[in-house]
Amino acid sequence: DALHPMQQAFVDNDAFQCGYCTPGQIMSAIACVREGHADTDAEIREYMSGNLCRCAAYPNIVAAVKQAAPKVGRA
Repeated sequence: DALHPMQQAFVDNDAFQCGYCTPGQIMSAIACVREGHADTDAEIREYMSGNLCRCAAYPNIVAAVKQAAPKVGRA
């Protein structure tokens, strides 16, 4: 009935535009947090660098990861 915290953070931060890459970005973002790579913007960017976004929503994606990280937590 509710969105996952990472999904909600993507909505809140307008971290998607066309939506093509969004599922992969969200799955990678959750792994980024759970694997302990979300402590800094640079770490998030490095971990997420394999996910391409043609709309260039990268700053918003980093903001979404940072917003959701406390709710997702490490595995």
